[in-house]
Formats: sequence, C-alpha cells, structure tokens
Amino acid sequence: MKNIIKFFMISALAGIILVSCKKNDYIVGGKLENTTTTLSTYDYLKSNRYNMFDTLLMVVDKAGLKDVINQKGITFYAPTDFAINNYLQAKTLQAQKKNPFARYSIDTLIKYDLNVFKDSLNTYIIPKTVTYESLTENGVIFNTSKTGSQAVISFEKTYDPTLGYTSATSTAPSIEYYTFIKGKLPNVIVASDIPDTIGVRVRCQTTGLTTSTGQLNVLSNSHVLFFKQ
Repeated sequence: MKNIIKFFMISALAGIILVSCKKNDYIVGGKLENTTTTLSTYDYLKSNRYNMFDTLLMVVDKAGLKDVINQKGITFYAPTDFAINNYLQAKTLQAQKKNPFARYSIDTLIKYDLNVFKDSLNTYIIPKTVTYESLTENGVIFNTSKTGSQAVISFEKTYDPTLGYTSATSTAPSIEYYTFIKGKLPNVIVASDIPDTIGVRVRCQTTGLTTSTGQLNVLSNSHVLFFKQ
C-alpha cells in the first residue's frame, strides 16, 4: 500500500482534527484550512497532501464509483487508507486461522471482493447534507445510501485533553461521531451509549468541508473498513 509507512509517521500530526467552538475553521495537518473548496469530493480527496486516500480512490476507480461519491447533495464519511489497511490486516488474521501463510491484500480485495466494496461504500454516504445545526449531542438517525441501513450521527462535547480540550477555553470543543447501525435501535437513543452489538461508533477527524459536489467528512484513522470489528 503506497506510502502507508509514511502515514503512520505523520499520524500524530494529521490524525486528530477537531471542529471547535469556531465551526467555520478546522485544522488539517497543523494549519487552518478553508471549509469550502471548488474541487469535487473525489478531486479534493485526490489532492490530499499526505496521500491518505490513494488506496481508497484506487478501489473507487476499479469499482467505477467516482460518480457515486461525487453525487450532488450527499454527505460522504470518507475512510482513509488506514481504514483499508486495518481491514486487510483483520482479514489476514482471520484467514491465517486456517492457513498460517495466508495473506489478504488489496489485490485480493479487488479480485474477489470488489462487489462487496461497491455495495458497502453506500454505508458511508448519507443522501442529504448533514450540518452541525441538524445534529444533537444524543444523535440523529439518518438513512444511508445502502438500502435498509441507518447511521446515528452525533455532535458531542469533549473534555478529553487529547482531543483538544483545555481549561483555558470557555467552551469545550465538539466532535462529530458516526455510528453505523447493525442492530435494532431502542426507542430513545443516546449515541455514546449504543452498545457494540447494535452499532459501530467512529470518531470523525475532519468535518464540515463543503466541496463543489457535496459535504465531506473524514473518519478516524483507527476505523476498520466496512465497520468490521
């Protein structure tokens, strides 16, 4: 996987990207970025200076899904190449229970599981614009673009110093979480209390970017592709 070693070296710098009390700014790799771009979602991911989406876009191209992530008016919760690598490692460990020499690579995914990728990519897409104003601390239920699947998206205050909180600020920063639902939700939801048996909770490391085609958020590098646990 191209540049994956370099990714780990810079992850301390680029891995934690927060939306603070100033919602019109966000931090990428240590510098402020504008929250709007004239690039499409695909082209913005392709232009990332750390090449953190090169493998994702390679599979998107192989699957013919460029137009899918460039749909007008959608919100794409993009997994990074870390998420793909985490998935490949998990699948390799699973395969090695039967064959200690087995290896599940990106070529294996493309050769055998491209249809799975084409279908599952829709779980990362909300077919509408998700704004901070439309979210709550407890979470809001959204349908994903995959028929019959849902996600709970929440915008939660954090008091964790490792996630940007400091007593020097008057307002605690808020972080967006994307919880993919795989079970039956209770009537009353609290996103942070959804158990692993019902949902897979992922922190967003970048949120609120408006591209020329839609809304783009980026999931944490610790995420595992397809919400595999």
